[in-house]
Formats: sequence, C-alpha cells, structure tokens
Amino acid sequence: MERANLYPDEIQAETCVSSNEKQSLTARPLPTPVEEPNRTSKQINLAQLINKLNAINFLDKYLYINFRHKRYRRFLTFKAKPNPCHNDHLTCLWQQDVVNLVDQPNCYEFGNILIPDGKRFITAIPEVLEIDSQGIQLLLPETCNAEDVRSARRHGCRGVHVYVTQNGALFYGSMVDFSAFSFRVQVKTAPPQTFAWINADLPVNVILFDGDKTLYSGDCRIFKQTHGHSSQEWVLTVTNREIRRFRPKEFRSTRQKMVPLPTISFRHPLSKNYIQLEVMDLSGTGLAVKEESKHAVLLPGLIIPDLRICFSDGANVTCSAQVVYSKPVENEEEPGMLRCGVAILDMDADEHVKILSLIQQTGNKNTYLCNQVNSDDLWNFFFETGFIYPEKYEYIERNKFLIKQTYKKLYTAPPQIARHFIYQKNGLILAHMAMVRFYEKSWLIHHHAALRTSSNRGGLAVLNQIGSFINDSHRINSIRMNYVFCFFRPENKFPSHVFGGAAKNIQNQKGCSIDQFAYFHFRKKKHGENLLPPGWAIMPVTDSDLRDLECNYEEKSSGLMIQALDLGYDSHDISETEAAFAQIGLLRSRHLYALKMSGDLKVVFVVNMADIGLNMSDLTNSIKMFIVRHGGLNYQIIRACLRTLIDQFQLNEIPVLTYPATSAEALAIPFEKKYNLWILNMNHTDDYFRYLKRLLKFIKH
Repeated sequence: MERANLYPDEIQAETCVSSNEKQSLTARPLPTPVEEPNRTSKQINLAQLINKLNAINFLDKYLYINFRHKRYRRFLTFKAKPNPCHNDHLTCLWQQDVVNLVDQPNCYEFGNILIPDGKRFITAIPEVLEIDSQGIQLLLPETCNAEDVRSARRHGCRGVHVYVTQNGALFYGSMVDFSAFSFRVQVKTAPPQTFAWINADLPVNVILFDGDKTLYSGDCRIFKQTHGHSSQEWVLTVTNREIRRFRPKEFRSTRQKMVPLPTISFRHPLSKNYIQLEVMDLSGTGLAVKEESKHAVLLPGLIIPDLRICFSDGANVTCSAQVVYSKPVENEEEPGMLRCGVAILDMDADEHVKILSLIQQTGNKNTYLCNQVNSDDLWNFFFETGFIYPEKYEYIERNKFLIKQTYKKLYTAPPQIARHFIYQKNGLILAHMAMVRFYEKSWLIHHHAALRTSSNRGGLAVLNQIGSFINDSHRINSIRMNYVFCFFRPENKFPSHVFGGAAKNIQNQKGCSIDQFAYFHFRKKKHGENLLPPGWAIMPVTDSDLRDLECNYEEKSSGLMIQALDLGYDSHDISETEAAFAQIGLLRSRHLYALKMSGDLKVVFVVNMADIGLNMSDLTNSIKMFIVRHGGLNYQIIRACLRTLIDQFQLNEIPVLTYPATSAEALAIPFEKKYNLWILNMNHTDDYFRYLKRLLKFIKH
C-alpha cells in the first residue's frame, strides 16, 4: 500500500493531506521557526489533543497514522478513525487494508499520527501499545505540536466533478479540495489518452460541476502534479482574480453601506458547508463581502446557486450569484483580509424590489419604490397635478369603477409586471412615475406627474429612481427587460428634452429610436360603416406578413419597434406576458390582423386589449395600424376594417395609433394629435445616462 491514495472523495478538508505535506511532517523532526521562518509551531497539551480526537470521532472524520521503512526512504500512511478518548490511551480503527504493515512487521517502524486541522497539522508521537489487522492502540504524549504549513486553509469537496481541457484534450475527474487561490483535482485517462497530452507550462480550461449545475469555469495553471499513468492529482491555480460576467458599464449601480450590516448565508457549492459573511456594501446588481485570506472560501468565478441576503429586521431574499473578484483589502488596519465582489445573476422579481427599495431609501429617505399607497391620496395627486385634465377625465369618468379596480390591483400589492416610484414628504405625494411590463421583454414607462412648486424637485427624483431601477434590473433574467419604452407628445417639453434629447444624442437607431404615430379615437356609428370593396379582406396575420412588415419598417426607420413590441415573424408570441397579467386578475391580450388587396399586404392591425385605465391615455388598450403600402388604400377602407375589429371585440370606441404618422396625412385619416414612441435598448444604458447626467446635473449614479 505504498504511497497510498491520500485523497479519496469522501475525505473532508481537515483530513486532506498532500504528499509533500506528508513527507515534510514524517521524513524529519518537526521544523523550527529558525529553519523555516514562514512556519509557526504551537505546543498542544494532552487535554487539547484529546478534545480534538473526540471532535474527529463525533464528526465521523479520520486522522492519519504514518510508518517509515527502517532501511529505505519509504512511507506507509493509513487512514484511521479514533474511538472516544477519555485519557492518555487511544484506540484507532483502520479504515483501509493494512496487509503490508501486518505482513512485514520488521520492515516498518511507527512514525507519528497526523491530524489535519484547517491550515495547520497537529503532529503527535505517541507510544505504540499494540497493532493488529483491526487497529492500533497508543499511549498519548503529554504534549505535541500544531504546525502551520499552509498559507491558506484548504476545504474538502463533496460530489464535485471536473473537466480539464487543453488544445482539444479533455480529462475527466473529481475535485479533492480547494482554497480561494487554488484547488486540487484528481483526473484519469481513458485510452488512447495519456498525460503527455497535457503541457503543464500552458493554461488549461477547467469546468467544475455538480450534476447538471456548472459551478465554475475558467483558465488555470497547473502548479503541481503527481506522477501516474492512469491517474494523477493536479493542483490548479486560478489565473484571473477578477472576471467579467457582464459587459463593463460606465454608470454602475449605486452601492450603499447599511447599518446594521446585512449578511449573506449559503451552502458552499463545493464543500457543502454552511457559510455566513458580513456584507460590506450592497447594490441592486451585487454586493461585496470581506473574508480572512487564510480561511477564504470565495473562489473568483464560483457560481453560488442559492445565496441568501439577510437583513437585521429578519427579512431575507434569495438569489443565484457569482463571485467576480477577490482582492486584498487596501487597509493597513486589516492585513490579511480579502474583499470579494459577488454579482447577482438572477432573483425573483418581487424579492429584487425589496432590495432596491432599501437601497433607494437609504440614499434618499423620501423615495419609495412599490410602497403601499393610499388610493384617495394618489387620485387627489393625479387631479392636483393636472395629470388628469378635463378632456381626459371625460373618458375616465365613464369607466371610473373599472379603473379604480385596476389601480387597486396594481398599487395595494405590487405585482411582478408593474413598478411605481413615489417621492413623498411627510405623507404628501410630490411626484409619481410608473412602469408596466407590456411585452415579453419590454417595459412601458408612464404616469409621470409632479406638483409644480419652486422647491419640489420630486419629478426629477422619480426620474432618477426609474433610471436606477432600469440600471439595476435589466440584467436580472426574471425582470425580463431588454427594452424600455414610452409614448410622449412632441409638444411636451420635459419628455422631449429627456427622451427625445437622448435619442438625438445617442444617434443610433438600434440603441435608442423614436417613431411617430398619429392618434385618434374611433367611435362606432349607429348606422355602421361601409363594407370592404371586392378584392379586399382582413384576416389573421401570417409569418410572411410580419416579414414584410419588418422589411418595410427597416426601410422607413430601422429603429427598435419591431423587436421591442414583439412583432418579429419569429418572435410575436406574448403568451408569457398574458399569463403574468392573468395571474393577478388583469387582462392582457393581443391580436394581429392583415388587410390585403388581392393578396397584397396593405396594413397590419395590432389590437391590444388590457384593463381600462392601465394607462391613463389608454394606449395599452388600443389598435395600432402599420401602413405598409398606400396603393388603393383610403380612409373609407380603413374605417370599415376598424368597424369590423371593434365589433369582433364588442367595443363601442377605441384609441387608434397610425404608423407612420405621415401616412395618416397622406391618406387623409383624421387624427387628433401625435405621439412619439421612444425605445431604449438596454445594451445602451451608458449612452442614455451619459446624456441624462449632462442634462440634469444633480442626478448621480
């Protein structure tokens, strides 16, 4: 059993010993600090040794017993489990075959017992009382030594498998132990593989996984390796102490230091041990923690499937996360400490709101995100600010019961599909803004209102809030945010400066686009509308029709509308959004129709159905007309189509938006006003915030 395998899968961190460490501690007397100044040795008394042995027994772990050959420089090392120990007599039971030792009693002599204890080893030289095939009886010494021989504690692994690749060669194995700086794996070959296929001077790519969960992938260096034909152990060092999970951003999420400090807790994906660390600072996209380098467990690149963030009031949220860096703390008062950055990969949308609400209010006590709102106060605010003006109220008054019900669902228990932002002082609402997820990965910004006083900057504050929310949320998969969009009238100065100005400044239609619609209310007449002329037909849209629409739009605008509004021929299913609305008792449906003349596509109608008042201008409950070709088309034909559609959905009236607005003018379609549709691609948030920072100097990210 010479040079036995010291790293079976079931061994935990405290019992993982490398061959170098074994030789160092058995081949010669224990080193002194003078011989090796990097090592420290501490004397352990008998009582402390007995307590450690009983701890090993309780935890069902092992120690090692070393024997040396009397003539040759050769060693035997055996795993043994200590029985409960009450005095200086210790009995250990072998945990592996000891036939070599029993059959050759005159060849080997007892060396010592070795107890791995984190980053140090307890080494004792007891007297042997009896040895047989079952175990060994020892008389413990009055004192022994605990020696530091590791710069960082290694932690054992359970059930973690590994792929190591280099230039097309792939080796499979299992992970043995790890620290925050390196890890050890055992790999095997399968014919025709040989270990000659690996060049230890070049980087290797490593993937660690548990079942179907990838826990780590990255480039490493082979620092040490054992010799073997079919199996070897490699110590791999991480080459990058900082990784880039996401595209770097100029305007990063705001980090807040909270008092008292939150904590994170998780079951480590490699060791399966429970870990708890204090949070130094927290943002909507990640956090930073601090840990002692000697005992560090956060390996850069490590994915943590279930990480819990716990707050002092007992609240907690859970997310999946990834360690993105580990750096020494730049503070002379805290030597040997590491600052570790952890990025949030995904989180339940409602739980993410809890974090953002705390962060935003820590930065400004008057800002509220998705708080419960007194409905009477909110309605009074909308009227007082002029957000609901007389002409708009005519429509609202006719449907006020249904609108009140809609807002009760949106504001008393904020759902995953909606967010509202309120600036409030002493219980008085000063500004408001809201968002709703209206398409699969697109959120509508609306309902921006503020009291007009010289001292009130609440309108800008909620704009800042919504900007922070966008910046913190778009990378969270559960939020489903690839685009944000809004409608505004060109003559309204504030949105024209903010949104219109951003589009002009970015100068990239695929980053931020504006498209103009003509708007009017279509009301059903008592005597009906004219029928469609012969050869004309309205029918459900086809993929081919949507291809034509997309090509036509690219010629006219080349903006973001087709993708953001889910009108692509291969991406027009919004069933997930419809289900999210239905889950909280709200209506959301969409129906696509094509108007054709002798098979030639003229218009695509998009009928959006939603609860009345979801949007005050009812743009979420409307028909959008996309004029593809003018030939033969006129308002009389369009009016017949609209009558057909509202009859089908049992409506008396509905807002209609015509694109492009110039087609409404060319076809003599009567319209009341124009709306600009502004869309921002989330890959261009830096461009937007860069412009906004210049426009509104007080906004800081």
